[in-house]
Amino acid sequence: MSTDWKEEVSKCSKCGKCQTVCPVFLETGDESSVSRGKISLAEALRDKEIVYTDKLRDHVYSCKKCMRCRTVCPSDVDYEVIISALLRGVADEMGIPLLPKIIFRYILPRRILFDLMLKVGSKIQRFMPGKRRGQMRHLPLMFMGKRWIPTLAKKTALKRLRTTRKLKNPKMRVGLFTGCLINYIYVDIAEAVVDVLNRMNIEVVIPQGQLCCGTPSSTMGDHKSSKKLADVNKQVFESHNLDAIVSACATCTKSIKLDYLRTLGPSWQKMSDKIYDISEFIEKYCSDDYKTKPLDEKVTYHDPCHLMWVRGITDQPRNVLKKSSDFVDMDMAGSCCGGGGIFTIIHYDLTLKMLERKVNSIERSGADTVATNCPGCIMQIADGFAGKDSKIKTTHSIQILQKAMINGGVDKGK
Repeated sequence: MSTDWKEEVSKCSKCGKCQTVCPVFLETGDESSVSRGKISLAEALRDKEIVYTDKLRDHVYSCKKCMRCRTVCPSDVDYEVIISALLRGVADEMGIPLLPKIIFRYILPRRILFDLMLKVGSKIQRFMPGKRRGQMRHLPLMFMGKRWIPTLAKKTALKRLRTTRKLKNPKMRVGLFTGCLINYIYVDIAEAVVDVLNRMNIEVVIPQGQLCCGTPSSTMGDHKSSKKLADVNKQVFESHNLDAIVSACATCTKSIKLDYLRTLGPSWQKMSDKIYDISEFIEKYCSDDYKTKPLDEKVTYHDPCHLMWVRGITDQPRNVLKKSSDFVDMDMAGSCCGGGGIFTIIHYDLTLKMLERKVNSIERSGADTVATNCPGCIMQIADGFAGKDSKIKTTHSIQILQKAMINGGVDKGK
């Protein structure tokens, strides 16, 4: 493990305030699932009182990395440094399972192979319909059991939006980081981002060489793979003369804006300062540059963990939705929906308990639609509604804005 974690471990006063907000602990009551418990494990590893075992690995993997614990910590412990070191220690000492290792090191860094793998999956999914409304199981997510999973797009966002729409006198020139879910499943979100920004007279470039942000590999402690992906993305985005970089995925934004500073060091600071969540960007640069005709649709908003608890972005997406719809806030809007990469796969039954709370909150709001700024949350919440055969729609806030701009007759720019 890295040396930085030792200083952070020593800061913990063991007060237990993290128990009051940890979504996993609130469901299980298990001390090992909360940050205080994992910090105790890190101390024991440091003092050589314990060694890496399968049981320890399970405890480490039980963290969702939502980072909500940091918002209540009176000692300002940087828990992310600690959990990242634990994950890396597990990978170094016990290795990475073969299938994830192959995907992280040989497929994710090679867009052609990744595209091919998912193209095969898109063909197979046609023969594997699920039992619930809209369910299709496709590789590799078909191994997640009875989940509702949307179909893979026939054509990726990178391929659909390969050509930049040139504007005569654009206000700004920005790059779009697509991320994997948007690129391969929620292509319409990428199209909405480009369409909305074009209507605001902003030129959008989608660099073709971009890869996965690296969150899946870093979540399993594979620093080597995440570093390789970060290096490629750095080179790709720096090769374009961009005023800003936007993302419609809360986790991707957090990864390329903050995690890359640890992975790449100070050389990434200049680019990091240019990275924004799409609603954050619109509020900062375009709040007075667009008009809408609000939809006759009651919309509520779910706060993604990585946007709310890590970056403090809460008002911006709501402001977009208030301009675009009949907006109503739900209770417990900031509670975790249960989604979260490997955690969702390993602890699916536990995620369902978190998801049930979220679905109930949405239903109590009386909304027709729930919007959020994370495709992972969209998939997770849609899974909950599919199980209940609910008519409530799940979408991204940028898609609500796009409809309201079209409704208001806003031109696409010149």
